[in-house]
Amino acid sequence: MSATPSAANAKVLVIDDDKDLRYSLRRALAGLGHAVIEADSGETGVVAAKREQPDVILLDNRMGGMTGIETLQMLRGAQPQAMVILMTAFGTTQTAIEAMKFGAYDYVMKPFDQAKLIALVDKALSARRDLASATKSTRTLVNPADYKEGIVGSSEPMQEVLKSIGQVAASDATVLITGESGTGKELVARCIHQHSLRAKGPFLAVNCAAIPENLIESELFGHEKGAFTGAANQKLGKFELCDGGTIFLDEIGDMSLPTQTKVLRAIQEGEIQRVGGTTTVKISVRLVAATNKDLEAMVTTRQFREDLYYRLNVFRIRLPALRHRKGDVPLLVDYMLQRQAAAKKIKPKRLSNEALDALLAYDWPGNVRELENVVQRANVLAKGETILPKDLPQDVLSPRKTPIAPAPAAAASPVAAVPEVAAPVAGIVPAYDTIYKQCRANDGKSILTVIEMEMIRRAMEETRGNQLRSAMILGINRSTLKKRLLEMREAGIKVFT
Repeated sequence: MSATPSAANAKVLVIDDDKDLRYSLRRALAGLGHAVIEADSGETGVVAAKREQPDVILLDNRMGGMTGIETLQMLRGAQPQAMVILMTAFGTTQTAIEAMKFGAYDYVMKPFDQAKLIALVDKALSARRDLASATKSTRTLVNPADYKEGIVGSSEPMQEVLKSIGQVAASDATVLITGESGTGKELVARCIHQHSLRAKGPFLAVNCAAIPENLIESELFGHEKGAFTGAANQKLGKFELCDGGTIFLDEIGDMSLPTQTKVLRAIQEGEIQRVGGTTTVKISVRLVAATNKDLEAMVTTRQFREDLYYRLNVFRIRLPALRHRKGDVPLLVDYMLQRQAAAKKIKPKRLSNEALDALLAYDWPGNVRELENVVQRANVLAKGETILPKDLPQDVLSPRKTPIAPAPAAAASPVAAVPEVAAPVAGIVPAYDTIYKQCRANDGKSILTVIEMEMIRRAMEETRGNQLRSAMILGINRSTLKKRLLEMREAGIKVFT
């Protein structure tokens, strides 16, 4: 790989069968201090790229022999870090799509303004420098096969969730899964089913909030022919279709009171009655329900049946919000990148440490679902093999400050997920008399500076020098913490390392 290019010493490879154009570009680029290599075909261009390892490649699309698009695909293997700019006189929709699909940095239409092309080369070189200077992750990528259920996490809250799944799976007890949207409630429900005695039976998921009120009863319990207008045939409902298996009722807090009554009967009596029917049908179904609402409060306001609530709340699993288990973010990101790459049968991209710092500093109101969307977007936008902070959405890099609900307290239920490190280190703020003594002893440093230093010192002691964990406790990113630690050491302040 070539050294990190500066503003005026980059290597630029021009691949074009037009001799005059190559001459013109060589003069312009060499005049800016760049080393210019020429190739008159795609085949010779690939050879030159392997030999010279250029930073930027200007590639014509229509040449004798291989096309520019074909050459681009070969260049991705020969020099994956190079920024390729495709030049074409035929700006078809297909060309534009394929250029970006196969990893071009950008493309320009011929004839082009040379000054604009030079500006685009400068922009590509800037992107190349960002990639070269990024601190690549040295973490070992996770093996997706180790997480075949899709539940990824080694934090204490997630270990509690996994223990609870193990405790309840083999029984036939009804399970209530609670937690914010996007925390993975359906994954937990499927995992319970897969490890249960009903694993060979069906698993059906029903989103109660997504089905119109006039259809949900028929969806759950089925209907007889002629039961209502449009009921041309008998239809079996989800409960009946799930006989011998597990039914998952997601967003059960959005279910109407009349439907709640019939679900309660199905649980209590083990039987259902189709809409328009006169006979009951015996069923053997395990129920797992989930909600992001406060069912206890809804019971108090009579929006949810109390008897159904107690039938559902036999065994509760509370899923922690992602902001309460940020230590799982690196694992989750690597798992997502691996899966996305496997689906495309390509090498997975890596997350730079700077990008990881940005992800760890964000509070993830949309939880794991939001993280997955961000990772997928970054995977698409990243120009090289490394995902940089600029590949992340602006909302993640500069989030709006909104009040975040505290982690739920442990409840007297079979399981309660405890926040990972949301609480501050005990006794982290020094007493007031200590503050003033330290200010006087440190050449009049401000109270805020003294408090900050003391908090950092104690956080580092608490985590035994773990900078990532300390930064999470303090609510700052790792880069800021490193800067503060350097300043403290230069000032002669001892910090645990």
